[in-house]
Amino acid sequence: DLAKTGFKPFFAAYSTFLQRAFDQAFQEVSLQGLAVRLLLDRAGLVGGDGAVHHGFCDVAILRVLPKAAIMAAMDEPSLKACLEFMRSYEEGLSSVRYPRDNCSERFASEPCPPFVLGKARCLTPQFDLDGPGNNGSGVPDVAVLAFGTCAVDAMAAADMVAGTHRVAVYDARFAKP
Repeated sequence: DLAKTGFKPFFAAYSTFLQRAFDQAFQEVSLQGLAVRLLLDRAGLVGGDGAVHHGFCDVAILRVLPKAAIMAAMDEPSLKACLEFMRSYEEGLSSVRYPRDNCSERFASEPCPPFVLGKARCLTPQFDLDGPGNNGSGVPDVAVLAFGTCAVDAMAAADMVAGTHRVAVYDARFAKP
């Protein structure tokens, strides 16, 4: 009802509990074209919380919903940028998934570009065709597209092979669209 009256509702829940709320997300939000924002905590494997708290089905569950925007944050700055995007996304349901663990500080000193619907973020400036860091180094040997915190792990892997392979790493940001 809040979304129907012009409010911008944000709802936080454990990712794993979303499966219990699928009917509401589908019938009460998506089919009516309402802009409700889901914040999905404990996305992924959550260690000590146990198997029933592993949030790994949310992407598959939400991908079937029309006009859903499904996002993941790789760190705190990207979570803030994602929340700003969600605040203004009015086409339908939007969600952001984030893990239980501590956030990486790797990109904390860099400005986090705003989220743009369906657009990935290049994390390797030398291969970012749109960015000021492009040094004309050409085409990478391989490009890695990672979603959420896996983008930080992909950067660490790219660093390990930097002497022998040119790796472009992208934070996908969106699982849909």
